[in-house]
Amino acid sequence: MKKLLGILLFLVYCISVNAQENINENRGTIKVHKKGHLAKIQFDNVNYRLIGIDQYGNILDTAVVEFKMSMSVKGMFYSENIVGPVLSYQMQQLLGKCGQTTKIFFDKIKAKDSNGTLVDMPKFQYTFGYSYENNE
Repeated sequence: MKKLLGILLFLVYCISVNAQENINENRGTIKVHKKGHLAKIQFDNVNYRLIGIDQYGNILDTAVVEFKMSMSVKGMFYSENIVGPVLSYQMQQLLGKCGQTTKIFFDKIKAKDSNGTLVDMPKFQYTFGYSYENNE
């Protein structure tokens, strides 16, 4: 009887130790996203807007205040000063008429930093459209 009681206590001990190990394995972590200074501006070709990226990689939707967009479509040059982050309806329609690849130039970009000050961002270009690769 004492041996059976000893074996039973040993089994209860082993099960409780195993259960504690499983509890520790299921711990989660809390990820904190840091907010930093505005690092760069990118063109979002799905929503036709400019977005800001901070130094940690977070997207800042309302960072861009104004910019100038220029492009050439089928031999015609178009340029427009835009207030806000979203392209105008006319420029969105012109992008729909683009050929295979069209270079879009963004300059005179003014954006708000995380503390609210206006910052002049560097100009950049974006290639819009698609290209066929020749696999010979």
